[in-house]
Amino acid sequence: MELYFGENGDQRIRGDFIRRAVLRSDLVPIPVTLEADIRVSTDTVAEFAVGRSITTYDGDELEIIKSEHIQQAKMQGERMVGYVRLVATLKPVTPVAFIKDRAVIKHNATLSTVYRACGATLRGIEGDFAVPRFTCLAGEAHTYHIARALQEAGGVVRWRNGKLAFIALGSLFEQEPVDEIVDSASDDVQSGFLERHEIPTFYSVDADGEFVYGNRGKARAARYQPGANAISLRNMTGCLVLTKTTRLKYTQEIAAGDLISVIGGEPLVAMTVASLFAPSADGGENEQFTRVWLGRWER
Repeated sequence: MELYFGENGDQRIRGDFIRRAVLRSDLVPIPVTLEADIRVSTDTVAEFAVGRSITTYDGDELEIIKSEHIQQAKMQGERMVGYVRLVATLKPVTPVAFIKDRAVIKHNATLSTVYRACGATLRGIEGDFAVPRFTCLAGEAHTYHIARALQEAGGVVRWRNGKLAFIALGSLFEQEPVDEIVDSASDDVQSGFLERHEIPTFYSVDADGEFVYGNRGKARAARYQPGANAISLRNMTGCLVLTKTTRLKYTQEIAAGDLISVIGGEPLVAMTVASLFAPSADGGENEQFTRVWLGRWER
């Protein structure tokens, strides 16, 4: 795994200085995160303080939001050597994760406008769409309300090639697969019982006081959603359901939102992709692999 630090992101972190790093890609409002233990000295520890940046191999800039300096009783020359345990998130959308002291209320705004109102520095979003209403009160997390807007629109956001894009759930399964796995070489996750409890059908009331329903094709838990129309109510029931987990050789070519072909089964979408890099620094065990959580579209 190639990671860079410094003001311009041009100083590479030596591979043997990375004790452990997990780079994670998700279909959520903050789509890229990094958790890492990095060896530092008294000269470099300031480069990994909260607010500083780490750049990935493909140019994604991540902002450090948590940094724990763990001092070790080791001397290298005249310098004390330790390591930093940090968490970093995709910098253009990191401000969205922070709770703020002001409310954000938008009507008939686009998703990109909502992101920017919450503090993001995105230039735009591919597949942008109109959000009829968005309300995040002071002291609440913006990410929760953005996720709800995505649910009402029936899709997710993904980060790919330096851009954030909105993709409808159905469109995820119309892509060309980027890889394939054998059905028997993965762990299956199935529970129709939990799905009926955790994936509800939604209903609302229109201006005339009449009930409006979403998808009632199955017996499910029911949830009330104020001010929603029938299309939004149907969209809200649709979601990706975890179906398989699989472990692959370490790869940088798969990201959340990619379609994976399953030999002997139906194609599935990568919901989360986590790549582990632990190169046996300081005598630890050498581990390098990518784990993928795959899901199907439940409507």
